[in-house]
Amino acid sequence: MLNYHIRKISLKNNETRYRSIITNSGKAITTKTFRKKSDARLFGNRLVIEYQGFEANGLTLCTVAFTQLADEYMHAWTGKDHDRVRLVVWWTKQLDNILLSKITSELIEEKLKVHETKAPATYNKYLAVSASMLKFALNKKYINSNPCKEIKSFKIDNEIRRFLSEDEKTRLIKSAKDIGGKFYLKVAMALTTGMRKGELEKLRWKDIDFDSGIASLSDTKNGEPRCVTIPATTMPLVKKHRGVGNMLLFPSSVNPDKAFDYKKQWANCLKDANIQNFRWHDMRHDFASRLARDGRSMLEIKKALGHKKVVSSERYAHIDTQHISGIINNSMNSHYSL
Repeated sequence: MLNYHIRKISLKNNETRYRSIITNSGKAITTKTFRKKSDARLFGNRLVIEYQGFEANGLTLCTVAFTQLADEYMHAWTGKDHDRVRLVVWWTKQLDNILLSKITSELIEEKLKVHETKAPATYNKYLAVSASMLKFALNKKYINSNPCKEIKSFKIDNEIRRFLSEDEKTRLIKSAKDIGGKFYLKVAMALTTGMRKGELEKLRWKDIDFDSGIASLSDTKNGEPRCVTIPATTMPLVKKHRGVGNMLLFPSSVNPDKAFDYKKQWANCLKDANIQNFRWHDMRHDFASRLARDGRSMLEIKKALGHKKVVSSERYAHIDTQHISGIINNSMNSHYSL
């Protein structure tokens, strides 16, 4: 049975607060703190009356708090998104002990406001995780509808792709080489293999066939294993740092089972090379753009990048078109004066 009690709280600044604690069969399911005791009592009474009204109509008021949902969701979740735990923890901090029946689209949008100034993909990621969690609640019959369905995601312009000019490429490689060590190896492999950052960070020495120059990736973004060619120009550098067995290529010095991020080295590298508006992931775009400019087919680029569909690789088709256009212009302009 739903009930409530009020707890008096003394703060360090000697101010007093009143916490209304809602319980179901003696177990606390949600709390809310107020400055006035009357407001705490009003909140508790209102929730109990609402619950009694649901019972009278043969309905069930959800008494599951978001924190409980988060625990159940992560226990059942089997996906491969390595950032999922962090995002679930973030949402748990935002919604804490709020009952699922009290979570509205307006509340979700209010919590998402802190991400509105960030990249659209970041905003969409946070929204998608909350939608996934509340869909899980819907399937568990904790709620009757998913409030996230009413929230629109931000439009992402997937056509914007950053790649290096020849001069930038030279400066980036020199700067990375000056920093040296495994940071230089990681940059070199990103530029010449097209591997994602996460794929490089999960790569172990046992995954590399040094005779064929092939790296086997078992845990990829699209969930399918794939093989990646390490070019002959990069293999001597790989062999220089060669390790054995199950060791990561880029382990943390603190915990060898976790990868080192090289965040500071990357920032210094870009600064020394005087390269603006260039992210680590853009090295993958640069890899694809060079294949396109060399006239490789979309099917070949798809295979090299590990995309499931050719449409994912077709965003680089315009680079090939621009390159061919430049060749034609240079040739025809030198031969004809019309």
